[in-house]
Amino acid sequence: MLKFRMSETSYRPRSVFYEEPEPRNWLLSGMLDDHYSEDDIAMFLEEIAKAEAGEPNVVIGNHEVWVKMSADKVIIEDMLYGDDKIKGTVPERTEISLAETKRLVLEWRDAVRRWYAEHREDEEPVVPTSVRSQVN
Repeated sequence: MLKFRMSETSYRPRSVFYEEPEPRNWLLSGMLDDHYSEDDIAMFLEEIAKAEAGEPNVVIGNHEVWVKMSADKVIIEDMLYGDDKIKGTVPERTEISLAETKRLVLEWRDAVRRWYAEHREDEEPVVPTSVRSQVN
């Protein structure tokens, strides 16, 4: 079972998957880390529900990775920029089940809530940059 821990050195919630090998560890972190507001996490769960309902090719992206979901699997793929994107570089990727993805996102939501309760009691959460969602 995949497990993450919260980074102790960050200005916002960050997940780390110490027990996973490269590049899987940073791809998994990338899947969670850009979703650190209630709205972003709720949107991610809505996209998971679409995949659970059988909608094909549900895709969500952030600044780090693409998360491509279907009822049977989730592919987490490094988001390429610039020359890497143009020249056909093959992105790093890993796969997990949709059920495991949902479990991680729900655990992430709880961890983020705890993090804000401990670190920003008198402050509003940092407003994240928008997350792109698209269906192919």
